[in-house]
Amino acid sequence: MRALDELLKLDAEFGLYPTFIYNSKQPPSFGNSDISIGAMGDSFYEYLLKVWLQGGKREMKYRHMYDKSVNGIIDKLVHMSRPNYLTYVAELKRGRVVHKMDHLSCFLGGNLALGAYTHPNGLDSLTAQRQLKTGKQLAYTCYQMYAQSKSGLSPEFVMFDNGAKEDFKKGHAPYYILRPETSETLFILYHLTKDPVYREWGWEIFQAIEEHCKTDAGYAAIKDVDRMTQDNRMESFFLAETLKYLYLLQDDTNDIDLLNTHVFNTEAHPLKRLSLAPEPY
Repeated sequence: MRALDELLKLDAEFGLYPTFIYNSKQPPSFGNSDISIGAMGDSFYEYLLKVWLQGGKREMKYRHMYDKSVNGIIDKLVHMSRPNYLTYVAELKRGRVVHKMDHLSCFLGGNLALGAYTHPNGLDSLTAQRQLKTGKQLAYTCYQMYAQSKSGLSPEFVMFDNGAKEDFKKGHAPYYILRPETSETLFILYHLTKDPVYREWGWEIFQAIEEHCKTDAGYAAIKDVDRMTQDNRMESFFLAETLKYLYLLQDDTNDIDLLNTHVFNTEAHPLKRLSLAPEPY
């Protein structure tokens, strides 16, 4: 928490924090100007909201910083593709917009929805509705990252080019390493909205994983989502996160309550809010 508090003292324009911080001298300072909601940056924005939630919504500085950052993301990084008007979140490299969206960024759809449903001004407020709408749009784009490949699995990232015939294409990382972020967003959105479409999309993803990734010993990463060649590796987050979210998405018997009792950390461990945690012995 002390590290987070030090970051909040820095004057991040539009609430967007660069991916590197110099901390060898006091006070800390920004180490570059690159902005990413995917690799190198995702968990920071996720925890701004979740620290506030787990603390019982009492430390409003984290909620204010989260909303400032979300406004910056939507105003400066969210774009819409052509020809099918898919909403995506880009990156900034040395001040230049790079129209690249990581699979890692797909956590944002669920996080925006959770932030909207817990907004201090209520779900019906203009700010909350803006966050929820953007979250739903990003979730659809992340689903399309799966649906538009031959395997039904998503590459590590996609590149958007508004002058092309297709909305996006896979970049130089065509592999799928069993990542959880889209499944996470689908679980959160279904949990909050009860819209069955999120279950349907999650079931499609699970079926693609079963068809192309399953082995005699576990589940394998895929070297290229359009060629379906298996790689001899299985990341631990597949069990800890991807399968957990896909299971919870379809399960009606669990007692998870994202609005009142539980907070999932960035590794998908469900934690009770501090006010509900048992007293230490």
